[in-house]
This record gives sequence, structure tokens and C-alpha cells, in this order.
Amino acid sequence: MENNRRLVDWDDTYVSTGHLPPSQQVAEYVAEAHSLFGLEAAGQVSQVYPALAEMPSAYFGVSMVDTAGHFYEAGEAGVEFTIMSVSKPFLFALICDRIGSGAVRQKVGMNATGLGFNSLAGIERHAEGLTNPMVNAGAIASTSLAPGGTLEERWDFILEGLSRFAGRELRVNQEVYASASETNFRNRSIV
Repeated sequence: MENNRRLVDWDDTYVSTGHLPPSQQVAEYVAEAHSLFGLEAAGQVSQVYPALAEMPSAYFGVSMVDTAGHFYEAGEAGVEFTIMSVSKPFLFALICDRIGSGAVRQKVGMNATGLGFNSLAGIERHAEGLTNPMVNAGAIASTSLAPGGTLEERWDFILEGLSRFAGRELRVNQEVYASASETNFRNRSIV
């Protein structure tokens, strides 16, 4: 497969102004990206949790929404999927918005660990166990900063915030939740 093909064919005089090319061009780019990479068969679905290992590997969708609310989609973009670690930057943004980035830096950290996303060694490198919000230890620490007097209030803050980012009400995939709860020994060690 030719992966080095240039997706954007506008002339080299194009300078980003923060605006996308015309809608028809964006739709063509999304379709082309799907066409170029949709048949890629290397790799496998995540084996971390049993429920994830059962997911069809052929699903591939591309979806984009511009700031004016125009949708561009190709492939299985309408298939719901569990966001798992994709939630990390969004959760980080919610917590920063609530308590400020300086407070998050002090309580979670901001340094790249250079290690796997679920490494225990990354925690041990810093006297206070700080890592960054994009690895499991930091995401767990970020989650602990969600406001609310009860577990339900904290969960509502997270779910409502992530739903706002998604532009629709999100729900918990109970099968994945049960699968992760039964087998997430590494994350329990991190906590």
C-alpha cells in the first residue's frame, strides 16, 4: 500500500488561516483517507480486556466535524466504540477548566515518562508519583480531581463533560466495563 501519498493536493501556496478548504474538498479528503487506509490489515484489536478482543477488526471509519458543525464521514463512522484512553485529553481539559492547569500540573504532573501507558515504573521515578495526564497513572490522578461530594456527582461531572465534547449523550458500555473491572489489575496497582 502506498502510505506516503499526499492526501492534500492543494497547491503549495496554500497557507493555513485556521479555516478549512471548501466543504467539497474536505469531504473528498476524508473519503480519500478512508480509501487509502481502510484496507490496512496489519495489527490486531486490543487484547487488554476480553470484551475488546472480541471486536471486529474490519471496522474503520473516519469522521470529522468542523467548527461550523459540518460533518464529514466515511466508512463505519457511525459505529459506536468504547473510547477508553481516548478520553484522557478530554478529561484533562475538563479538570483544567475546573481547577486550572497549574493545579493539575502540581497534582498530576506533566512530564513524559518514556514508558508504556500503564507503567508502574513511571510513577516510581518521581518522589510524589507524578507522571502526566496522558498515561494511566496521570489519568487516574486527573479523575480523582473531578468535583463533587459523592461518587455519583463526580461521575456525572465526567460523563456530562465527555458528552459535551462528543456532541451527544454518551453511555457506559456495560460489557466493556465488566470486562475491565474483572481484569484491570495493573490499574488497581497504579491506584
